[in-house]
Amino acid sequence: MGRDTFTGDVLRRLGIDNVLADHPERYPRIGLDEVPPVDLVVLPDEPYAFSPTDGPEMFAGTPVVCVSGRHLTWYGPSLVSARAVLDAQLSRPVTTPART
Repeated sequence: MGRDTFTGDVLRRLGIDNVLADHPERYPRIGLDEVPPVDLVVLPDEPYAFSPTDGPEMFAGTPVVCVSGRHLTWYGPSLVSARAVLDAQLSRPVTTPART
């Protein structure tokens, strides 16, 4: 996510700094080699269904957490429980071993 997005605002409210928040595009398309160093990678299960076995391996050595896309990217009724669900998920990052 880049600048001025609903998802970016939710992450900010959860205390997550988005390294692409100042990118000129709202939804930047960048290669993995262009991702700046980060402390945590957040992967939602939608619109693409990232999962513990599909996605985190691309960020070997960096803590990754898979979260509910519904709670991260949807506005409406899911926001009632979004903080509790996302806080719980964000508290359990997994680090894939670095490639050798």
